[in-house]
Amino acid sequence: MTADPDPNPSSPAPVEGLVIRIDSKRCHVEIGDEVLLLSPRGKLFAGRGRIKNPIAVGDRVRVTLDGEGGGSIEEVLPRHSQLARASAGEGKMLQVLVANLDQALVVSSIEEPEFRPQLVDRILAGCEHEEIGAVIVINKVDLGHGGLADERVQTWQTFYEKLGYEVLAVSAESGLGVDVLHAHLAEKLTVFCGLSGVGKSSLLNAIQPGLALAVGEVSEKWKEGRHTTTHSSLLRLDNGGHVVDTPGIRNFGLFGREPREIAHLFVEMRPLISQCRFQDCLHTHEPRCAVKQALGQGDITQQRYDSYLELLADAEKGRL
Repeated sequence: MTADPDPNPSSPAPVEGLVIRIDSKRCHVEIGDEVLLLSPRGKLFAGRGRIKNPIAVGDRVRVTLDGEGGGSIEEVLPRHSQLARASAGEGKMLQVLVANLDQALVVSSIEEPEFRPQLVDRILAGCEHEEIGAVIVINKVDLGHGGLADERVQTWQTFYEKLGYEVLAVSAESGLGVDVLHAHLAEKLTVFCGLSGVGKSSLLNAIQPGLALAVGEVSEKWKEGRHTTTHSSLLRLDNGGHVVDTPGIRNFGLFGREPREIAHLFVEMRPLISQCRFQDCLHTHEPRCAVKQALGQGDITQQRYDSYLELLADAEKGRL
């Protein structure tokens, strides 16, 4: 006798996928060779507190499929890293830009728009907090009158290399340094972040022309780029790497950091903190402050100290 079919067959076994893009509340999830558009379960948004987005590009997720090309995201698997900032506006929530990344490429241009060290320092501080390796990429070096010999390129390259950061001088237009940049991306998940108009998408097109990413012009009036990348998207490269092209970042505020933590995010200040007279020293006005002494001796530059003060002010404001 043939057994009757089970009237309540068990649910399909969950499978794992990779979030490669998020549109509103639906996610593009790569599962094997397919990309499916799936919705997260409402439980993922419950009790999220001050986290703006419970799912980010780069997340590994567990999903259930309905057999008809759809399904739902049931769980976000633990992350080994994330690059996050205070959300735009009041900065009252944590916005995760990319999850599970191996490195961040902080992309700036030497002109159009001009190099902005304060933004670079803010992103570097975010990388230091998450222990994410950071590489500074200076694009559009061909716009300088002397190319690589341009004094500004050399100045900023030397400046950050002395701090221990790798700096690549490149040009998406001429192809200068693109091969070196391509090699840095092999077998890694990398985020490209920086202002609009610095050439993030142009560099990715130069690295792998088949990506055909949209690029925009720099505003003649404001000397800033217009957003052409409107969503963070994870792209697969032919060298085994993955890159995330993010929308332009005009500001990068740290979220939930205590004022005393900020100096630890500046590599040149970190070894000096224990030498200050007071354990709760904020390195602004306190006597016998090792950081202020190093500033006076030129071992810490005024540029970096000013960046520190900006982030410190943000942290103190966040406690109000």
